[in-house]
Amino acid sequence: MGLSSNSIIHFTSTKDSLKGILSNDFHVKYCIEDVILGDKNTTYIAPMVSFCDIPLSEVKNHIENYGSYGIGLSKEWAIKQRLNPVVYVEKKSFFSESLLELFRSTYDAQMHETKATHGLQVFSHIKNYESDLFRKNKEPKRNYRFSDEREWRYIPSYSDAFDDEEKRFSFPSKKEFQTPEQKAYYNDRIKHLKLMFEPNDIKYIIINDESEIGEFIDFLRHVKGKNYSLHDVERLTRRIITTEQIYSDF
Repeated sequence: MGLSSNSIIHFTSTKDSLKGILSNDFHVKYCIEDVILGDKNTTYIAPMVSFCDIPLSEVKNHIENYGSYGIGLSKEWAIKQRLNPVVYVEKKSFFSESLLELFRSTYDAQMHETKATHGLQVFSHIKNYESDLFRKNKEPKRNYRFSDEREWRYIPSYSDAFDDEEKRFSFPSKKEFQTPEQKAYYNDRIKHLKLMFEPNDIKYIIINDESEIGEFIDFLRHVKGKNYSLHDVERLTRRIITTEQIYSDF
């Protein structure tokens, strides 16, 4: 088996979040990222939707970190939607130093929108090869190897956003993105940005345990049956798997 899969998976911690995705596609939201380049700790906040490119047989640690609910979509869908793998950077590498200088010049060139937006698009795909992992209500994991996640990201086109007033979004600073109210304000400004999929794009729906299977089958028939054919809905019900199955069978 190869190290990567033919699908990518988005995990979430609650079944309500998964139901929201199945009902209304992915809503793009701002994510705060801390990256160390050389000796400089740099923070960026970008609108995105994140996925992992990990076979089900290797996804157990990812479930522990990010949640027991998920949706797997085809790699063909990801490429069609113009997602891209994250670039993992060793903190003190020569490449890291060059990136730092590149983005210093990018931010110095904010008056030139084309250069700035392309630079921000690149920077929003940068993550440290290894660093500390912080998750809400969990103990930090020190020296966590992020490259094992093989992350793919959907980040909207910054250039398109600047060209269209209705699509335009901001790049908040860390100071502007601290309180729940500030986060809600910025995410509300991009609530129109969605990452959409069709039933044929779905490879599997991951739920926590068997006791929820009936609930999700009823949910799919009720919610998606309004827009999808009966055949599509029934096919999706057969693509439900549980984290219990993943832990025991893969």
